[in-house]
Amino acid sequence: MERTESFQLVATPHIIFGSGAIEQAGQWSARLGSKALLVTGRSSLRRSGWLDEIVSNLSDHGVAATVFEGAEPEPSVNMVQAGCEMLWEADCDLVIAVGGGSSLDVGKAIGALAGESGEAAEYQRGRQITELGVPIIAVPTTSGTGSEVTPNAVLIDQERGVKASLRGQGLIPHVAIVDPQLTLTLPPAATAFAGIDAFTQALEGFTSTGANLVTDKFAAEALVHLAGAIRTAYSDGEDLAAREHMSLGSLLAGIGFASSRLGLVHGLAHPVGIASGQPHGRVCGLLLPHVIDFNLEAAQEKYARAARLVGITGDSDDEAAALSLHDWVTQLVEDLPIGQSLSDLGINEEDLEPMIAPAMASGSTRHNPRGVTEHELRQFLEQML
Repeated sequence: MERTESFQLVATPHIIFGSGAIEQAGQWSARLGSKALLVTGRSSLRRSGWLDEIVSNLSDHGVAATVFEGAEPEPSVNMVQAGCEMLWEADCDLVIAVGGGSSLDVGKAIGALAGESGEAAEYQRGRQITELGVPIIAVPTTSGTGSEVTPNAVLIDQERGVKASLRGQGLIPHVAIVDPQLTLTLPPAATAFAGIDAFTQALEGFTSTGANLVTDKFAAEALVHLAGAIRTAYSDGEDLAAREHMSLGSLLAGIGFASSRLGLVHGLAHPVGIASGQPHGRVCGLLLPHVIDFNLEAAQEKYARAARLVGITGDSDDEAAALSLHDWVTQLVEDLPIGQSLSDLGINEEDLEPMIAPAMASGSTRHNPRGVTEHELRQFLEQML
């Protein structure tokens, strides 16, 4: 019998999944605190009626909520700092983050930094988080980022023009409540961007050099759920079954890549996102077919397995199967409102050079199945333009 490989798995302690799961927010919150800072986006949660329902549910279980609205689509260190100050002023002992990936990242960062003395910008620049912070409950309203189960939060320091992650155990939510019903009002374009982001995370987690036998199980299952549902969720947002598969796929992808890390798509997504101002998911979707093409030889076996898993092909030849995955993803991106070249995002030639250094420094790039040099990355971007 062969020996098994060693591995590490980063995991959220409690995950509650399913339509209606949001009804458990109050009882879980009451186990962790009595005063919650409820972090959400600009207005969609309030317009949908879910904000009032969640606050009422918390009150029914003896938890008072202070609402911190306004998390930006691309969350900033200034927003996190303002949230920390509100948390301290209201003497909150719990953070509940409800919304898309940006709201979850803001909430997670506030919770993790609640016990720190420095400014949020210092930690985005690399200062270590040493205190425990306060417990975090994460409730996604999109099916894309997997942030409800990951140990990081992506923030922008607008003064420096830098987008980078806070990382650490304090950013892992104590509880993730994933209720697909909360995604039913997500508009088609946002559904497409979130969905292709989740699919990219599943595929990059599957092919990452940090992948292991356990993360592969999560990534593979995520690919199956996402590939089968993304077009339906985009074209018919009220299809609850499709929304359930998307939510589950995003969750599973997040559990996988939290430990395996990602690849070149996400290594480039931050600098491309800063230069273009476009949503993260759209950027990932546009990059994905090109990165698959770049990685084909290095990740051929994994791409072939992925193609067979999701039913794209039954071809036993790995090269042919991997190529079929590339073609399928290319067609998927064409079917969604994403675009095909960097110029479709408003990127110009002069924007390319500043992307090189941050992309090369990214941990995602370092986990790409094919190593990449500065020269290769420059050529890759020029071809995409």
